[in-house]
Amino acid sequence: MSSMIAGPFCSQILADLGAEVIRIEAAGSDPMRAKYPVYKGMSAMFEQMNRGKKSVCIDVKSEEGRQLIHQLVAQADMFLQNSRPGVMERLGLGYDVLKAINDKLIYVSVSGFGEVGPYATRPAYDMMIQGLTGFMPTQGGEGDPAPIRTTLADRVTAMWASHAALAALLHRERTGEGQKVTVDMASAYAACIVVDQMQNHTFQSAELDEVDLYLGSYRSLKTADGAAIGMILQPAQFNRFVTALGCEDMLGDERFAEPMSILQNTDELYDRVASRVAAMTTKQFIELMDEAQIPFSKVNTMEEFVASDEAHHCGVFAEFDDPEWGTIKHINYPAKFGGSPANARHRAPKLGEHNEEIRQLLAKSGARTDAG
Repeated sequence: MSSMIAGPFCSQILADLGAEVIRIEAAGSDPMRAKYPVYKGMSAMFEQMNRGKKSVCIDVKSEEGRQLIHQLVAQADMFLQNSRPGVMERLGLGYDVLKAINDKLIYVSVSGFGEVGPYATRPAYDMMIQGLTGFMPTQGGEGDPAPIRTTLADRVTAMWASHAALAALLHRERTGEGQKVTVDMASAYAACIVVDQMQNHTFQSAELDEVDLYLGSYRSLKTADGAAIGMILQPAQFNRFVTALGCEDMLGDERFAEPMSILQNTDELYDRVASRVAAMTTKQFIELMDEAQIPFSKVNTMEEFVASDEAHHCGVFAEFDDPEWGTIKHINYPAKFGGSPANARHRAPKLGEHNEEIRQLLAKSGARTDAG
């Protein structure tokens, strides 16, 4: 029972890995179903987060609906929800209720700010988490702090939640015990993204000089037809870099004698070579860097990346044909398994598409599904 991004993306990861995932939803309960672009009634965003699942449309506020969910829970390994704390309890679907039905159940609860504290009952969106965790000001640049323009906090939370769910499943395999697992967006985002910013807050008993978090190394170099980005970290790399670009007079410059000083002075380095790089095409510059064994990459547009050899050879995308929606392209599950490959070649379900299948599965329950 999840909507928007964090919960559905978590269960999609599990579906890719072979889990049978049943979306329990009421008509209109997930705004992602209507997010543009929409093709033949299917939202592209919804498709990218709900592939490989089944959908049953249930009136979760009715007694019949609750009974149907209870019947599903009795047979389930996991129950995932991402409502604010207290919502599931009011619906009669809290952990204690479902544990009484299935004491081996793994109950995964995803929220914005956890289940205690002044923020616990507040709704949370991705950019709020980016702001709350102190991440936005570290991006540097002029003007007001700005979030990364993608739902990174949601997706990071989904990945942590899927890992935690699988760890709980392993624990149950070893002990026979189910449990409740809680994952909040603030903690999940901090655990993944804020780690770099912790370098000034790690050794609490020491008085150390603060490290500049606005390092100029995180910038690109403009070329004649685009841009390239890379990293120069070691003095040997610096020497090869300036030699390749005809700036041998910089050899021996003490500002670039150590890795940390290279990072701190990358702005000066890039400003010095900017005109030379700008005279080359991106292809010429990348080839020059490859010869010098300096790691640089072209800055692609999304369209260029989708069509790139790199994406093809890494297996980034999965395509398949659907009789109703034609050719569908998904982001592949990134890990490659030798014996149990993940499968991303399934479309997302229509609302209530599997109502009849679930009715037959739970025919003895006496509950009904709402065709929506």
